[in-house]
Amino acid sequence: MISRHLKIAFLFCGVLALGACQTTQEVILSKKSALEMRSMQSRVYDTDDQPKVYRAVLAVMLDLGYAITSVDPEAGVVSGNKLAKLDLTASVAARGQEQSVVRANAVVQTAPNLAPMQVDAPEFYQQRFFEPLSEALFLEAIDEELSAEEKEKLSGAPEVQENLEQE
Repeated sequence: MISRHLKIAFLFCGVLALGACQTTQEVILSKKSALEMRSMQSRVYDTDDQPKVYRAVLAVMLDLGYAITSVDPEAGVVSGNKLAKLDLTASVAARGQEQSVVRANAVVQTAPNLAPMQVDAPEFYQQRFFEPLSEALFLEAIDEELSAEEKEKLSGAPEVQENLEQE
């Protein structure tokens, strides 16, 4: 016969084993190396103005349709999700004296009962985040370099409208 203490020990072990079978929502990581992931998720910009880059990251995420879920300007981190299936987190940090590095990380929920999967397609990061970000930063740089007179001409000032009407 099995003793009462032994039965309790087996019951306790069974409860622990069943508890261990419970699934948790952990991200399924990519099969790519950390170096490959960092390479596709990071871009360096030739500016030491991290607040400007951070604002551009935030603006681009909004333009791309992300609902912003978390912002931490002091840490340079912004997070958002899109269609409740795609989560994107981007961080901005200084790199040396004259550069800023932006790193983006995306995970996608493929099915309600499955763990989110790490996005590991370089095309996703390039085409759906870094190209729009580079364009935004480029346009900001051009805007900063334009003189007030040039800005007035580009904004459709009366003199420009008159010239257009005469042609």
